[in-house]
Amino acid sequence: MSAQKFIFQQFTINQSKTAMKAGTDGVLLGACCDFSKAENILDIGTGTGLITLMAAQKSNAKITAIEIDEDAFEQAKENFEVSKFKDRIKILHDDFLIFAEHHNQKFDYIVSNPPFFQNSKKSDNSQRNLARHTDSLPFKKMIFGVNNLLDYNGTFSVIIPYNEILDFTYWCAKCGMHICRKIVIYTKPNTTPLRAILSYSKTIKPLIQNDLIINDQDGKYSQDFRTITKDFYLHLK
Repeated sequence: MSAQKFIFQQFTINQSKTAMKAGTDGVLLGACCDFSKAENILDIGTGTGLITLMAAQKSNAKITAIEIDEDAFEQAKENFEVSKFKDRIKILHDDFLIFAEHHNQKFDYIVSNPPFFQNSKKSDNSQRNLARHTDSLPFKKMIFGVNNLLDYNGTFSVIIPYNEILDFTYWCAKCGMHICRKIVIYTKPNTTPLRAILSYSKTIKPLIQNDLIINDQDGKYSQDFRTITKDFYLHLK
């Protein structure tokens, strides 16, 4: 593995053109989502294409990936074209909010590792800002767009900062999407929660809640983390 290339068991992520590299957040989201029964998946803000390729590995679904940044779009497109899943993946260079307003197809699984920094200091890299900050895709607007595209029996999953759970869930509820799964993520035992993976549906289901600790006290991957990522990370094969 290098900064420019991330080799997984069944696909490779080249990432020399993108501001945001493949990271633990994306791997966790892709690994924790149950794509097994999905037929049509939408990945919002695909970046390098990581989550789309993980979804393709875990399902037989047709997948649409959407990316607003031109360089990231080209990078993901290249990653898809050299993968064995290329026949099931379509990538669009588009603004999700415009796509959601004009697209009629319904998806039974929508997934996103969205920009989530709000009112925080920006870097000098405009691509990195686009990938990390909510200016171009505020949570509220993204959720309303997802509501337009999600099938009645479908699932919407995201990974966001832990302190954004209440606000995010509030806007989902305003659209009639109910939380059905919450995975609280910690970097180590006895630390403040870092992220949360949240899943929502338009039908009310019992809430399933779990904690996930990435590293043990010695700084090594926890057994839970190894279990959910073992089908992807090359060194865990």
